[in-house]
Amino acid sequence: MTPISKNPILAANLLYFLLILLMSLASALVLPSILPQPEKTPPEEPYVSIGCDRVIWNGDDLKLPVTVRNIENPQYQWTIDGENATGAINFDMGEHLVILNVKSGSNTYQAKKTVIVVDSINGISLNDAAASVSQRRFQTLYNGRKTGVKGVFVSVDSNPPQEVNSCGQVTTKPLPAGQHSWNAEYQGKTLASGTFDIKEATMAELSRIEVASKYTAGDTVNGKIIVMNTGSTTLTQLGINTLVINHKFEWMGDAARMEYSGNYNPGIKPGDEYTIPIRVTIPAEVKGIRPAGKYSITIDLVLNNQVVDRKVVYTRVE
Repeated sequence: MTPISKNPILAANLLYFLLILLMSLASALVLPSILPQPEKTPPEEPYVSIGCDRVIWNGDDLKLPVTVRNIENPQYQWTIDGENATGAINFDMGEHLVILNVKSGSNTYQAKKTVIVVDSINGISLNDAAASVSQRRFQTLYNGRKTGVKGVFVSVDSNPPQEVNSCGQVTTKPLPAGQHSWNAEYQGKTLASGTFDIKEATMAELSRIEVASKYTAGDTVNGKIIVMNTGSTTLTQLGINTLVINHKFEWMGDAARMEYSGNYNPGIKPGDEYTIPIRVTIPAEVKGIRPAGKYSITIDLVLNNQVVDRKVVYTRVE
């Protein structure tokens, strides 16, 4: 038998094979460092909260909300003004420092808040500012500092009064353009009052799109497009453009796309919603092909010939 080393053809083939093997090994080692690595989502930080600073009237109860996230096997320890507290927590007149320590293994996480018990409206005030082009936000203060004052009610025009939340805020519903008056009460007494102006603004947004996550070819889709008037004038005209794409057959171009347009005269008042029904039957076949696959549905909201909002939802046809 002739030795391989003396056969130039076999030797060349062997050399070529070894070269390919070495290049493959090199690629396997080098490629992972060259290719972009997938981003790693950092773990969420441990979180503890017992809410905003509060002012309560003498004799009123106060529940202390606790929010704990990303802490395993939490153990709770409350202190009021430096002393351990167990069971029901009652507050005397004056200012109190509330601390919650949450222990998990060798770690301790802490949240603080101040609770102030009062028997007069002295030091309690309210400010207001624009929350949007058609809304106003009110905030309670104690001695000039943002504090949630329990039991403050704010009314605007002839609308029913609304109580501020636990952080002392309340936001009006969208209001029509013009001047509006407001009044705030606490413990049956007027705390503050005033007026503000809302300028004219024509605005709207797609509140939500309602379609099922899955359909069968031949089904009838009964969905909804909900439009909200976020401006300060009555919305009398709007347009909806819809683009539906079957991504399984996207390579077929226009054959996998469907477009619809419609104009509406809804007469939506500020803050109100208008529902546009979606009713369409999915064909069992299109040119002999079952229209199965993943679909994207892109909805454009058009005001004054401009797209002002866009939402995309997905569904699947089987």
